[in-house]
Amino acid sequence: MRPHGNFKIYTDGQILVSEVTGPWNTELVQEWVDSMLPTIQELSLKGPWGTIAIVSNSLLCPKEALQLLTDKARGAVSKYQLVGSVYVAAPDVDGRNFIEPVYEKFYKDICPIEFFDDYPDARDWVRQRCLDYAKSHA
Repeated sequence: MRPHGNFKIYTDGQILVSEVTGPWNTELVQEWVDSMLPTIQELSLKGPWGTIAIVSNSLLCPKEALQLLTDKARGAVSKYQLVGSVYVAAPDVDGRNFIEPVYEKFYKDICPIEFFDDYPDARDWVRQRCLDYAKSHA
């Protein structure tokens, strides 16, 4: 099956930022996580880091796609110092009202997850998590 949705990735300090247009399928998530690995490895050499996915259009995806995202997050926590994952989505993004508890259930016991309406609040949250992690592991 062809990937549905699209993404682009870049960094903002110790934050791996993805701009994602959903809905997305498992094939897109596989491309997404594969494309992030070199950046994740680079960020982890500099210390703790976090992810922010800025989502437009839809947060909806199949269960298998969300499972793949959380499986990769589990590996990033244990191997690469991932300290948290954030989704930024405006209130009108499809699925925003009911998908948060589903995502939280999938990320439970992996890493902290938060949802924000805007990037500055999300960035501040991730930066604080990085600082807290660095202090607790000094």
